[in-house]
Amino acid sequence: MEKIICDNLRFIDSKGRTRLFNGMNIDDKLLDSEGFRYNLDEEFFKGFCSFGLDFIRLAVTWQNLEPKMGKYNENYLKSLDSIFSLAEKYGVYILLDMHQDIYSANGGKCVGDGAPEWAAITDGAKPRMPIFVWADGYFFGKWVHNAFDHFWNNDYVRGVGLQDRYCDLWKMLAERYGNSPALFGFDLMNEPFPGSQSRKMFIKLVSNIAKAILFNEKIDRKKMVTSVIKRDTASTLNCIKGDVIRDVMVHIDDLEADFDINKYSPFMNKTTAAIREVTDNGIIMMEQCYLCNSGIKQSAPPITVNGEREPLQCFGPHSYDIMVDTPLYKYANSSRVKAFFNEMHNTQLRLNVPVVVGEWGGCSDNTDTSWFPHAYELLDFFDEKQWSHAYWDYHGDDLEKPIMTLLCRTHPVAVAGDIICYGYDRDKDEFTLKFNADKEGETLIYVHKPFTLDGYEYTTVESYDNGSSLISVDTKPGESTIKININ
Repeated sequence: MEKIICDNLRFIDSKGRTRLFNGMNIDDKLLDSEGFRYNLDEEFFKGFCSFGLDFIRLAVTWQNLEPKMGKYNENYLKSLDSIFSLAEKYGVYILLDMHQDIYSANGGKCVGDGAPEWAAITDGAKPRMPIFVWADGYFFGKWVHNAFDHFWNNDYVRGVGLQDRYCDLWKMLAERYGNSPALFGFDLMNEPFPGSQSRKMFIKLVSNIAKAILFNEKIDRKKMVTSVIKRDTASTLNCIKGDVIRDVMVHIDDLEADFDINKYSPFMNKTTAAIREVTDNGIIMMEQCYLCNSGIKQSAPPITVNGEREPLQCFGPHSYDIMVDTPLYKYANSSRVKAFFNEMHNTQLRLNVPVVVGEWGGCSDNTDTSWFPHAYELLDFFDEKQWSHAYWDYHGDDLEKPIMTLLCRTHPVAVAGDIICYGYDRDKDEFTLKFNADKEGETLIYVHKPFTLDGYEYTTVESYDNGSSLISVDTKPGESTIKININ
């Protein structure tokens, strides 16, 4: 497998080719797992690759890795060893993600995941199950706010700071997997959350939503009132488009910046430094606060180690429509999600790093196809920005579900030059890739069905049982335009 590094806004391999990754999140957020929850065996990896997927954001939790303070779960780690080994065999890259949602499951007292119970200091605030959706603990849960505050302050548990123990955990993982050819990198914390600072954000957010509905000129209030009276939920929600959401979120930017700069950035620098003590390999992924998923500006500076900018770092934004995790997600509005991602593109340009969209999608069971038009718009958006991406998420048998008709698509894998543009025209069943190169090179393209390619010689690197293939196209210096017609 080629080693992947960062070059400004793009990933490149050891041959100097621009790399793009298509993948899925595969998570184990279960409590007290003795081994990774899914059996990612040879059959899985064969099927995974046949659909053109070459990237896994492998979500694990602190709780499962260190259920007892200072004692790592060797049985669990052996199951990860097997996944890394097979990923290497089949050329699939792994981003190791330390996942959390509302900080911790607190021994099963809430629906969260992440930190073990011994690392969740709640100051007596009692965890509870959600009232509305799983995430309401972020907004109303004092036990969540307290736990995050203690973590960001690196408060002691049995004489050692929480962040220090977290860094030790990452050092162990980096030492174990840092030399694996399958390693893409390290996602240090899923959707970090500010803790008690969020209370001011939430109050201001509710206030500005009310003001926007009453006064924002971009909202057609007559249409909104009519749709409410008619109980036309889709029309009501469509009155609130992406530009309106950003008008609301801009008022939270300063509060978010305080967290990003004073809490999140020092944590990223510290944890990255711990990893770099044991390995120089692996790209460090910077995420954004959970609240930034809906368009609040992310303000953390680039990661540094000992005052020097970390050379291997990327940005991993997440975004879903505002109705995610509710039955109303079927009314997802692409203009809203693309507005959120446009704000995240601004962050990419500010940081000058490549992007892997860490999470997108969110279909509840991966069988519903009614939201595919929305999803196709997002895939086209990612292509326009030249972003790699990982769909959320895998449910154990998805290689046989309709979701694969969405994710399995013709796309560039390794491009021997600087990409100008690429995309798939679904009406014409035509894929186009245009790029500039300063020398001869080999470009790899995954093609999801039988095809014709005129004007270029190609060889088939891999043929799959589902009719897809990975092809190699040799190109000369200068501008190349490769067009593939799907039969």
